[in-house]
Amino acid sequence: MRASLAFLLAASAAWAESLPRDGFDLHYRTLGKGPAVVLLSGGPGFDVDYMLPVAEKLADAFTCVLLEQRGTGRSRPPKVDAATMTLRQVVEDLEALRAHLKLDTLTLVGHSWGGMLAMAYAAAYPARIGRLVLVGPGGMDMQFQSYFGPNIDMRLWPSDREARAAAKAPIQNIRAILPGYFFDRERALTFAKATPDDSLHADVNGAMWADLAKTYNVREAMAKLDRPTLIVQGRQDPIGESTAYETHLAIKGSSLQLLNRCGHFPWIEQPEEFFKAARDFLSGQP
Repeated sequence: MRASLAFLLAASAAWAESLPRDGFDLHYRTLGKGPAVVLLSGGPGFDVDYMLPVAEKLADAFTCVLLEQRGTGRSRPPKVDAATMTLRQVVEDLEALRAHLKLDTLTLVGHSWGGMLAMAYAAAYPARIGRLVLVGPGGMDMQFQSYFGPNIDMRLWPSDREARAAAKAPIQNIRAILPGYFFDRERALTFAKATPDDSLHADVNGAMWADLAKTYNVREAMAKLDRPTLIVQGRQDPIGESTAYETHLAIKGSSLQLLNRCGHFPWIEQPEEFFKAARDFLSGQP
């Protein structure tokens, strides 16, 4: 697979390491100094490289661990299918990473699907959670999917719809609909243009969503969770404010930071507010 520019930049700036899993190595990169923070990318199936700007900004105070989730980056099992791509396995990958890093607890920064994975890990290992930062997370179950797609569709221009109809590969489809994820169309188009061809693993995406449809529901577990949690949500995020509110109400003592003029990628559209909220929370401030 062709190495993306973002990956090469990340590899040059960070230590690359791995740990053995089920017939493959789970890779990660570390950047910075200080308490460890694990970054979880979305998709499922997107390489973590697009979160490099988050790691770079936090690296002066935290050791940012950019996890190449199962099936992404260099963490590719010999076979990607329903047997190797399950919620249970990706949760156990995180637990294996924690043990490998010799950490008593994990502090997780999860974006989109990465937020769902963070909640699923917290459901399975609540005592192993240090802090949670959920950035534009999917819901506590799969109900949000009934409105997530329509919220994107309603924002697309005719030219976006034409590009989507003409897409011959999944990444082309994603580039076409990215304006539906952003408040600022120009930022969306810039982000779409910079997204490498090999950054989305469609096989992982399909297998994981199929498993999540059968296995993902953390509502009861989140109602019992009592760990410091920050939810950051753009008011114009197509995932919807109601999704964030439900999670906020479920998790005892959680904080909800709503950002105006902001879609699904707050570090791009509202970086000053996003990084202040994240930095203050990760530093232990209320």
